[in-house]
Amino acid sequence: MTRLVTKQGICAYLGDIKPSTYDNWQAKGIVPGPVPGTNRYDIPSHDRTLDRICGLNDAVPVKTLSPLDAWEQGHAI
Repeated sequence: MTRLVTKQGICAYLGDIKPSTYDNWQAKGIVPGPVPGTNRYDIPSHDRTLDRICGLNDAVPVKTLSPLDAWEQGHAI
């Protein structure tokens, strides 16, 4: 499976929703949007966000990012 997909691809992954539905969900913080600086959408990021919203990962320990990891995450290519 491809990790990064187009908007059409992420809409299909999320249950064949319309792009306008996706935009509404993104405005409400339900989905994270595209990878910064791109027009591609990260499937695992969407899974994690939805799991968190649904309370599915409350028991999973939160990994603290090192300063380097945090910087890299904010400057993804």
